[in-house]
Amino acid sequence: MNTAEMSVQEKKTRITLYKKDSASYALILLAAAAEFVYVVNVLDAMPVSFWTGITVMVNIFLLFMLFTCAVKVSAYHKRWTLVSICAGVYMLLRQFILVPLVLKPVERETVILLANVIGAVLLLFAGYVSLGKIARRDRIRQ
Repeated sequence: MNTAEMSVQEKKTRITLYKKDSASYALILLAAAAEFVYVVNVLDAMPVSFWTGITVMVNIFLLFMLFTCAVKVSAYHKRWTLVSICAGVYMLLRQFILVPLVLKPVERETVILLANVIGAVLLLFAGYVSLGKIARRDRIRQ
């Protein structure tokens, strides 16, 4: 079908269905940057112990997962949107449970707190925006 023959509503529908979710993509990438700031600061501040290796492995996995979430969320995958929301909840739990009780960094607590909270807020907001766009897209498709 030629675009000149399409109605305005059809054109808007086609644009909405094929446009990437760039806002959620950018928010998740910013959360990955906040996670990187967290990793650098927590590894620099925490004493060297058994937890250092576990912290490195968990954060490598989390960074990989955030990049995967960003790509999948931009293509409106609901499951990966939920994964990004779970990652945001994990960041909050990590800040208020894991960091003070297990890792016990003596320095840079403010930077670590800000990186965790900012990353969690970005992920939760990206998930909220993405779920709204997915719902809107599903309504248009029906």
